[in-house]
Amino acid sequence: MRNQILINSTFNETRVALIEENNLAEIYVERNLSPQMVGNIYKGKIEKIVPGMQAAFVDIGSGKSGFISVEDVYEDSFADFMDDEDRKNLKNSKQSIQDKLIQGQDILVQVIKEPVHGKGPKLTSNVSIPGKHLVLIAAANIVGISHKIEDEKERERLIEIISRLKPENLGFIARTFSEDVSEKELSKEIKSLIKIWTRIRKSYEKRKRANLIYETPSLTIRAVRDLVTYNIDEIIIDDEKLFSEIKKYLTKTYIHKKIKITNYNSDQPLFEKYKIDKEVNEIYKKKVWLKSGGFLIIEETEGLTVIDVNTGRYIGKSDQTKTLLNINLEAAEEIVRQIRLRNLVGIIVIDFIDQKDPKLRKKLFNTFKVGSQKDKARTVIQDISQFSVLQLTRQRTRESILNTLADPCQTCMGIGRVKSMDTVSYEILRKIKHLANKPKIKIITLEAHSDIIDNLLKKEEESINFLQESKGLIIKFINKSDNIEKFSLKNN
Repeated sequence: MRNQILINSTFNETRVALIEENNLAEIYVERNLSPQMVGNIYKGKIEKIVPGMQAAFVDIGSGKSGFISVEDVYEDSFADFMDDEDRKNLKNSKQSIQDKLIQGQDILVQVIKEPVHGKGPKLTSNVSIPGKHLVLIAAANIVGISHKIEDEKERERLIEIISRLKPENLGFIARTFSEDVSEKELSKEIKSLIKIWTRIRKSYEKRKRANLIYETPSLTIRAVRDLVTYNIDEIIIDDEKLFSEIKKYLTKTYIHKKIKITNYNSDQPLFEKYKIDKEVNEIYKKKVWLKSGGFLIIEETEGLTVIDVNTGRYIGKSDQTKTLLNINLEAAEEIVRQIRLRNLVGIIVIDFIDQKDPKLRKKLFNTFKVGSQKDKARTVIQDISQFSVLQLTRQRTRESILNTLADPCQTCMGIGRVKSMDTVSYEILRKIKHLANKPKIKIITLEAHSDIIDNLLKKEEESINFLQESKGLIIKFINKSDNIEKFSLKNN
């Protein structure tokens, strides 16, 4: 079974796919015209205190004010890494937002949630800087160990090393990938993260106005940094510039880990060859078929996702109890995959087919819990109920992939979803780029909705002109569709 990272770049769009055991596990999309803000660090200025919400609006110099809650001014984010006495003292020391912040004051903040639905980004004053093995925590003098490192001796070893090497005024959390890493490497990374933090502090002191101080690395670098912990065998990249950049990063950062890196230049598009585009198109659908003939219905809203398990065409052989268990177990494994693939966040409620036997419900719960261990997002899973309903809460750091790629359908008053204009535009651009690389093609005609054509010419005029000039092409645009998602390309 192969574990791979696939990276596709098309002008202003980058897509990263994580393949685990030959199955698509996660997908990431970043567009230069709407870059990710999570992880960015800003010098901010308190614009307004809102006591009734125990929050404040913060000018970060990006046009849209950020939002910080009282719990994000304190060290609550790290309560999981504290002992009972420290957690008790922290709780007793809480004050109101108006006791901690003053209108007009400067504040160092980091984005922890992207702006969405007209709201500004969510902020925290608990700045953290992730490295390969460790995360520097600027606002808390703690040493934390990833919950996924279960060996007690290894946890104690990491705590001892980090406690001895770190400054007293900073905290560090050991990531999963720090397991069995030498003291020399940990020491090197601690020093590197401290240098970054020192530069951030100096920039904060020098800047007079609200502004960006530290920008999180590109999607491709973050993907390589965060996903190599999944025992990656190969990284495949279809862009020569990105290939050189990532190869240099790997050589410098992962000197003790051999990872094959391939510059993909086949005529067949990378995501098409590995059937990624086909799987991504399934994300727009609510119904997910299981191999047995059963199916899932996934209903996603802003704050809640409901997943319903149905027997469908699956009738089993003889024993009804075993039939229901088999389909529930299969559904549990697929739901775990869909949660990661779609990046479902917030509260998730799963309605399994009713399993009356407590022992069988326990088996179902354990199957789901074991499958969730690969998920790096912080997840709290509650016990399955007597009615076979399971509820969990999954950390929200970025929007679900459906919210990234699709818009509410206006025809059905927002009940369903359609691909966003940007998503359709980049699908078209990828296909034009592919056709442009074929010999003897001089004219490409696009027939599409007028809004799609306008969006393309407005946002990707430079890319289109580059294709025409570099390939000697003529690209024609014809308004000939009543459907935003429908388009056709003709070439001669």
